[in-house]
Amino acid sequence: MKLNQIQALVAIAETGSIRTAAVRVGVTQPALSKSLQSLEEELSVALVHRTSRGVNLTPFGQAMVTRGRGIAQEVDRLREQIEQMRGALQGTVNLAVSPSPSVILLPQALSRFRQEYPNVQLRIREAVFPDTLQMLREGLADIALGAHPHIKKSKQPEFLVELLYYNRLVVTGRVGHPKAGAESLSELLDCDWLLHGPEEGPGSMYAPVFKAHQLPPPVPSIISQSFIATLSLREGSDALSLLPERLIRNLITSRRLLMLPIRELTPRLDVSMIVRANQPLTPVAQKLLQILRRTAPSNADLPEMV
Repeated sequence: MKLNQIQALVAIAETGSIRTAAVRVGVTQPALSKSLQSLEEELSVALVHRTSRGVNLTPFGQAMVTRGRGIAQEVDRLREQIEQMRGALQGTVNLAVSPSPSVILLPQALSRFRQEYPNVQLRIREAVFPDTLQMLREGLADIALGAHPHIKKSKQPEFLVELLYYNRLVVTGRVGHPKAGAESLSELLDCDWLLHGPEEGPGSMYAPVFKAHQLPPPVPSIISQSFIATLSLREGSDALSLLPERLIRNLITSRRLLMLPIRELTPRLDVSMIVRANQPLTPVAQKLLQILRRTAPSNADLPEMV
């Protein structure tokens, strides 16, 4: 098994086409097909299914890509690290970022970073847990920013987690919402609700908010994993959501959304910086880590959470 075979299979998975994958990796289509056939013969399994619409991975191919993508990217990172150690201020840093730090932290932090490293390419993917952790595992992200579930401490941790700033969920609705003055969750049981985030991630915090106060959780009418869709639906309907307070404060200044003055406590959703414990960052990625740490907002404006 050769690195170029792994890279070719990853390209096939990402493009869905042998012809397009060949262009991406810089070889002819017959050469790529021969390389793929050689890899399949070596492993004694089929890695792809060829159809009239393109190419699909078999379960064996999917397993190869899941691990192979990380291997190929680690080779790229190793090459970049050596070049950066020699003084070349270039390369790539991959970020997996949830919506709140995308608005609150990234603009200022990346502006500072770009001033020092104008030739470094930043690749940003929007994601929330548990997807952020999977992206770190697969090598799709060097750094993840966002809330995360409790990660058990162990002698050999998989991830290193550093708290950046406090945050919490608040009930939000459109400006002019008929329940804008509601002070208790019990007043909102008959409202439409929009659940943001996967149910195994941030969405898992929705029902416990009500159950903690002996209230039946309303069944959400919409479950959205798109933050743009969530915002648009928030502004154009009477549905309510639980969203990060710092993010909503930012949107309140533009009079897009409002926070309902609910007196019950709502869950914390602190924002952390997460990296893989067993994979060192490149020098420029380490520099970005330092800038993110220095740029994180103060917790002084949420003194009750300190």
